[in-house]
Order: sequence, then structure tokens, then C-alpha cells
Amino acid sequence: MEDADRDALNEAKTAHRDRYSEAQMIAPEGVLLTASAVNKALNEVYGQVKRLELGAPGPGETMETAARAQYEVWDLLRTMRTAMRHDLGVAHED
Repeated sequence: MEDADRDALNEAKTAHRDRYSEAQMIAPEGVLLTASAVNKALNEVYGQVKRLELGAPGPGETMETAARAQYEVWDLLRTMRTAMRHDLGVAHED
């Protein structure tokens, strides 16, 4: 991993941590449930990437499994976005 990539990853993690901390103070329970799932998944992917970077991956951890886990976070983000839009009253009712 290049220094610029490492810096960008760490900056993104710090920014996410700050926003998640703020959300815990103001977001309604329904949004927090989905935000918690996103937070957990992002932390797991971050940990996997850092272990791979250090050359000490966990069992079964590869760049491919990290990429797959990162891709799967998008589904959780869509669920969170839907919960947020519903809370704001701008989501379409099915």
C-alpha cells in the first residue's frame, strides 16, 4: 500500500469515526441500528486491510476477501440511507 493510500484510508477512518460519534448523539433508534451495522462492517474491513498490509492476515483473509467485504458494505449503506430517508419523511412508501 502506498503512503498516499494509507493516509487516505486513515483519514477516511477518522472522518467516519467522528461522524458516527455525532450520529450516536442525534440519530433516531432506527437509523442508529443500521448505522451500527455499517460501522461494524467498515471496522472489520479496515482491520482486515491493516492485517494484510502488515503481512499478518487472519485465517482466510486475502485481498480478494477484503475487496468482497468492502463491496458488501454498499448494501448496508443503501439500507442505512433508506432508514435515514424514511426518518426524514422523504422515502417512498411501497
